[in-house]
Formats: sequence, structure tokens, C-alpha cells
Amino acid sequence: MSRPKQHIIFLTGPTGTGKTTIAKYLTESLHMTFIEGDDFHPKENVEKMHRGEALTDDDRWGWLDILRDEALKELERDLHGVVVTCSALKRTYRDVLRGASHPEKDIFVNFVTLHAPEDVLFERVKNRHGHFAGANLVHSQFQSLDPPQQDEPDVVGVDVSMSVEEVKKDALGKVTGLIKRQ
Repeated sequence: MSRPKQHIIFLTGPTGTGKTTIAKYLTESLHMTFIEGDDFHPKENVEKMHRGEALTDDDRWGWLDILRDEALKELERDLHGVVVTCSALKRTYRDVLRGASHPEKDIFVNFVTLHAPEDVLFERVKNRHGHFAGANLVHSQFQSLDPPQQDEPDVVGVDVSMSVEEVKKDALGKVTGLIKRQ
């Protein structure tokens, strides 16, 4: 008997888009495991972001590798799938994460990119407390943002300018659609 198809869903987007909130909802709705990508940042990255400094590509490569590998490890424990939060602002970052995809083993990677205008996210982050990423990082993330392109069929976008309930519904519908196509 073959294994069921397994899915790794990366919730991506700049700080303040609600990645954790939407990821937890998808995790519960789809009976998957949740991985908070921020928990895997090296101490140096967290300190840098806390100071308001943007991470460089070199700061991110090792972190992306760890997230990809953790998602695959988690699939060994959870047959349903994994939902992972990760900014993945650039296509090159998404390409690293796509390394977890193994269609020959029925393992598929998809991305849900959460987006909103910069000023909306700035206001959200400015009013958020207890997170190491401050409002000053919103602008730098928009400067380095490489939005998904049409030749990335494993990515769907969700506008988070709507109410949280509308965003949850939209994200779940789009993820379900991606999963059904595979």
C-alpha cells in the first residue's frame, strides 16, 4: 500500500502579514503539524532583527536549509502534512525551500504568500508587542521583496487587508485547491 500524498505548506510574506495566525488556522483545519519558522533563527539573526537591521542573504541561507530539513523530518511523524511560517521574500529563498519537494515520493511543497500594502503592515507591526521584528523592518522587507511570478505555479497569494476571518477562509480555499491539483 502506498503512502498518501504529503504536503508542506509555507506561509510566506513580510512581517505583519499574520503568517502565524493563518498558519495555525490552516494547521487545525487540515490536521497538519505547525512549525514556527522564527523559532529556528540563529541567535545572531534574532539579535540583528531586534536592532532593526535587515537580514542579508548570507544570514538566511542556513536558516532556510534548517526549515526545509525540519519540514521533511516532521513529515516522517505526521502523514497529513506540515505548515511552516517563513518570510521567503525572494524567489531564491523559495527555491531553497522547494528542495523539500519529492513528487516521486508523493511529497509536495506549496506556498501561500500573504500580502498587503506597506503602510498597512507598518501600522500593524508598530502596534504589535512582544515580537523581535519591529516596524522599521517592514520597509527593508518591501525593498527586498521579490513577489511570486506566474511561472511559480506552487504559489498562491492571499490579500491580508481583509478581516482575519476572510483571510482564513481565502487561504484555506486556495490551499485546498493546490492540494487537489497534485
